[in-house]
Amino acid sequence: MDTFKLIVASLLSPLSICLICQTLGWLIWLRRRSRYSIWLIFTGTFVLLIGGLSGLTHEKRRYLEYTHPPLNIVTDLRPDKPVLAVILGTGFNSDPELPANSQVSSTFHARLLEGVRIYRSHPQTQLLVSIAGDADAAKKQQFIEQMTQLLQLDPSRVAIFTDAKSTSDEAEEVSKRHKGEQVVVVTSASHMVRAFQIFQDDDLSPIAAPAEFWFTRSGSPDEKIWPLWIPSTDGINGNHQWLYERVASLWHGVSRQ
Repeated sequence: MDTFKLIVASLLSPLSICLICQTLGWLIWLRRRSRYSIWLIFTGTFVLLIGGLSGLTHEKRRYLEYTHPPLNIVTDLRPDKPVLAVILGTGFNSDPELPANSQVSSTFHARLLEGVRIYRSHPQTQLLVSIAGDADAAKKQQFIEQMTQLLQLDPSRVAIFTDAKSTSDEAEEVSKRHKGEQVVVVTSASHMVRAFQIFQDDDLSPIAAPAEFWFTRSGSPDEKIWPLWIPSTDGINGNHQWLYERVASLWHGVSRQ
């Protein structure tokens, strides 16, 4: 079902809609030279141009990122209670020819470093790292051992789970073993709203620690508005990411009913 959700979200991206419309349009044109083919080709081109405008969803995506502010370790965490920092997973490419830090994405690096920040600042922090991907558990364990050594972490305070396929799986696993603990969810800022809701739905009381902020705060002197209204690949990717989060949130809400 999670694969189906990903397929649906991917097909609703501006690029996918454009390719589908233009492919159908050209196939119809080659067979019948119908006016409908021209409309399909035109529609695909229009969707691609509009879908490449970052400005369409810029404010919505920025609002999503700052719904949960960055974690303030002094005020948001109880100093007398242990912390379980759950670092949600992203793709893992097990390649022995690459150093450990090159086997994961920049998204994983941002999440892991936020977890390490909490680890360094709160003496009773345990890191629980989710490692996604199809590699076997032994390779994932080897990876986290190398990263633990690289970051000079205490191995006894770092644990992993390797079987989660989605955020729902991660929340379910934490709920089974760590309910009632001071659980901090570490994930990308754009993903935090949905992840936070999923953890709450699994009878946890999570604390948000968003990482990987892509947007400057509103009113920043470095903020430029006009590039948002020029079609670009960044616009397509950003609009696709926003659409994916919307579809995934809707999917989670329906599945909980």
